[in-house]
Amino acid sequence: MIDTVSITLSETDYRILDHNKFSPCTKNLYEPPYIKVTGRSPFKAINNPTKDETLKYGYLPRLTLMKALRAGGFMIFLKVEFSVPKLLYGNNFNEVEEPNFGDICWKLKNALYIMGVEVKDIKKLANANISTIHYSKNIILTDHSTPYTYLKEFQKINVNQWFDTNQTDFRNEGHSIKYRSNDYEVTIYDKLKDLEQAKKSDKKAIEKDNCTQLSLFDTYEVKQPFEVLRIEVRIGSRKKLQQILKKYHLQGKERNFNDLFSKEVSREVLLSTIDDIERIYPKILTTECDTLQKFTIDLEINNPKLKYSQLLKLIGAKALIQEIGVREFRKITSRHGKTQWYRLNKEMQALKYGKSNDIFKTVREAVEAFETIKLDNYKDKM
Repeated sequence: MIDTVSITLSETDYRILDHNKFSPCTKNLYEPPYIKVTGRSPFKAINNPTKDETLKYGYLPRLTLMKALRAGGFMIFLKVEFSVPKLLYGNNFNEVEEPNFGDICWKLKNALYIMGVEVKDIKKLANANISTIHYSKNIILTDHSTPYTYLKEFQKINVNQWFDTNQTDFRNEGHSIKYRSNDYEVTIYDKLKDLEQAKKSDKKAIEKDNCTQLSLFDTYEVKQPFEVLRIEVRIGSRKKLQQILKKYHLQGKERNFNDLFSKEVSREVLLSTIDDIERIYPKILTTECDTLQKFTIDLEINNPKLKYSQLLKLIGAKALIQEIGVREFRKITSRHGKTQWYRLNKEMQALKYGKSNDIFKTVREAVEAFETIKLDNYKDKM
């Protein structure tokens, strides 16, 4: 449902019990000699769990204490970033659901105490404002398909029709893809492959803070067919969060932890993202024709007014885009200018085709159903 969140606590919501756990020490924010802070130079102190602390206590959040100039003067506040399922289960293969919210808040309260921060009123955690939130879904594939099958198709979309900037990352030999702008990111990856990468180095993995789940499949021996495709929508600022809620008609929601810890919101954000991806997936690739010969016949039957030169151009475009995707296609034809691509794309979208494949059916149906994934439910596949 959701994974990583960043909540913000105001100065009256918490008390620092151990200033030395922060780097630099935060003692002189509260007593003389006071740390000098200016509007141009806010104070920031970090309290991240060490490997030893993680091994001893399990998963712990990342803390940032700040004193900065805000409307009305200087404010001290605490930013708490954590993975909700890792906090509850020690891994994010198991997904959380709404009835877990109370347990999550209590676990977070206890984790903060271990890290030298006291929150007396648990409602302060429940009602804390959110600045960052990652909506996520694990999609279990038990039909002999693999995440790579879907990732190859995701790589073919015309991403600049969707994002403000055309930033796309492909990592781990094609087993992950990331579309991103400054404060918004869609990441889709092979969850089992990513865990393998994390065992080599956390820096090589898409997922961070894997320490508590590295040995997860030592007890679950994966057998085929069992694969996990993961999709995450990462919203990185309050402004972008508000835009997303408005875009998907969820603007009645408050931006606090309690309100956004919602199956309805999670499902809508993820499903709308899949809809956006399907909308910009090249229509010319959805035909059932498995050879260029069949595709040519299909084009001529359904588009009898096509000229010979148009037909050959579209066949060539189909072959190249099928092989390398829109992004690479546009790159290798860039010397002809953007206008040529837009003209070609308009032609491809206007074509009539015969029967079409529903490329993203499995992914869409899994998000629509939004069943909570628990690994214990797949023991027969282990």
